[in-house]
Amino acid sequence: MKSKTSFLIAAGFAAVLSSVMAAGPAFAKCSTFKPTRPGEVYLIRGLANVFSLGMDTMAKEFTKLGIQNCVANHRVWTGLAQDVIERNYSNAVNYPVIIVGHSLGAGVAPKMATRLGKNNIEVAYVVMYDPVEPTQVGKNVDEIINYYLNSKNKDKILRPGAGFEGDLQNIDLRGQGNVDHFNIEDNRQLQQIVYDRAMALSNAIAEKEG
Repeated sequence: MKSKTSFLIAAGFAAVLSSVMAAGPAFAKCSTFKPTRPGEVYLIRGLANVFSLGMDTMAKEFTKLGIQNCVANHRVWTGLAQDVIERNYSNAVNYPVIIVGHSLGAGVAPKMATRLGKNNIEVAYVVMYDPVEPTQVGKNVDEIINYYLNSKNKDKILRPGAGFEGDLQNIDLRGQGNVDHFNIEDNRQLQQIVYDRAMALSNAIAEKEG
């Protein structure tokens, strides 16, 4: 029964996201395989589709781990959010929901999480890789981490918005190694932190479901 349910969820994930895929070159791709563990991961790129290629690397790794994933340009975040909202009505969301963004994608990651939260969809984990502007996050988001590079000319701090009661961290990576705005999302150590946390969250759901 559990296997059949996972198959139906995966089929729904692929079907509803096909409408976003039709939106044009702003969209990259979503996984269509049958997942072997709980979770949906949204990896959101920044400007154009020639940067933020670390998101593609992460998508391949999540596929290997058996977790559904979707890579998209920041411009289509509202469509992604709407798909999750619509699938939630038919219990077709494969929790935990995880969002990872880089640059402009990092800026919309908390916006997407907040939109889902306002629709009573719990977002388990959000990771931001060096946003380009200050952001806020709202209710029903359990954990959000902002890895940013401090700048005298830009406020990149993430702040709690109305109703937020989760765990919020701002971590300044300026001066740590060779990390810069254009390679932060491709940093293997930062990526591994996300994989490990996503697996822990996925395993917790699997154990709960029995």
